Amino acid sequence: MVRRRAISPEDKAPASQKLPLLYRTLVPLAPERHADLRLGETRDFSFAATANAIPLTVDEIPTSMRDYPIVLAAGDPATPVALVGFEQGKNSFVDADGAWQAGAYVPAYVRRYPFGLVRESAEADRHILCADLSSTLFEQGDSGQPLFNEDGSAADAATRALEFCQRYVAATERTRAVMREAQELGLIGPSEVTITRDGVKRKVDGFAIISEEKLRALDDAKLADLVRRGVTTIFAAQQLSLANFSHMGEG
Repeated sequence: MVRRRAISPEDKAPASQKLPLLYRTLVPLAPERHADLRLGETRDFSFAATANAIPLTVDEIPTSMRDYPIVLAAGDPATPVALVGFEQGKNSFVDADGAWQAGAYVPAYVRRYPFGLVRESAEADRHILCADLSSTLFEQGDSGQPLFNEDGSAADAATRALEFCQRYVAATERTRAVMREAQELGLIGPSEVTITRDGVKRKVDGFAIISEEKLRALDDAKLADLVRRGVTTIFAAQQLSLANFSHMGEG
């Protein structure tokens, strides 16, 4: 059982706050409250052990296609996700020691944790660096990397986290734009696959993909535009990734 770091009442997320996948809290980091907080040196992925699907950005699809089936989860617009487990609540790429499978691509969503950016208000453009303070990746005391310097300024660990989260937000915005365009063009359709595990065939459905048939049916001008912008490369990578379903069926 994973042990969570104890957090103070003022650092708990409001009951009304809808938390992203994997996060148990998400609170703004402040030197006056978190001066003693340090990021551990060892990367433990136990926090993702029960997630069998991880969100992806379009930037990651060409790389992720080597390791995972990539499908589209329902939404407006749809969200690309890497299927990392055959069974609900089981990530096959995280072992009992919390290590990610050697050689497999680790999605940015997972690498971003335990940090995240939250918009200051619905109308504001400014984002605030927040963190899941229940995470066991944080430590207190002398070990680990401090998040704040003695003068209250952001230390290197916090600066790197902020920059990574900013790049991630930009990538998610690009992803929404691509998926929204695919949706408007009618390229997203439901799909299913039958895989064999331990000699038993099982049908996996309830997901969507970019339809190759619908893509080919586009008029020449629109298809050429997608090709020039590199969008068809992303779509092709998603389609090719479905071959990884065969690996998920190995018992």
